[in-house]
Amino acid sequence: MNSNMTPDQLMNSVKETQTAMVEMVAKTIECMEKHLDLNLKAARANLADATEASSQLMSVKDVPEFYATVQSVSQPALGKATSYTRNVYNINAETAAEFAKMVEVRMAEVNKAMSASINEMSKTAPAGSEGMVAMVKSAFAASNSAFDAINKAAKQVVEMVETNVDAAAKAGEAATSAAPKTTGRRTKASN
Repeated sequence: MNSNMTPDQLMNSVKETQTAMVEMVAKTIECMEKHLDLNLKAARANLADATEASSQLMSVKDVPEFYATVQSVSQPALGKATSYTRNVYNINAETAAEFAKMVEVRMAEVNKAMSASINEMSKTAPAGSEGMVAMVKSAFAASNSAFDAINKAAKQVVEMVETNVDAAAKAGEAATSAAPKTTGRRTKASN
């Protein structure tokens, strides 16, 4: 970078960095809020389900009815757990994608500034330093290529994880729906 940075350029750089940090903290807080909301809703639903299950189990008259009731109240829990896990993953994936966009934007700005500095350096470089300037340009191009390759690989990993999470969620949902339904389960209406 340009070693002759003016105070205004330095302040602008500090302001840009501060803005980026504030954006990242705001996104982190937003992610935390989503997790808190999800967890509060899950806790309320779990309390309601536990209350209902407890009521059903308290009215059981014999062992076969007990097993049927246990199975009937536990089957929906697997589907809800799968849904909860998918929601947690979606919140995290969305936040990670937003962070990635912020980093890409910041990297584009840094690359633009770096490219301008290298071009300025090449214009003002003393005679005989063409080899050094070419080496700096080559190193800059190589680092950009490496960043692009890493970014592409990271996106492929994210896609693979998303595919696996979707497949696991669908398998869990299929297993839940394919589980044998019991007869003789007690409901509020039959009490």
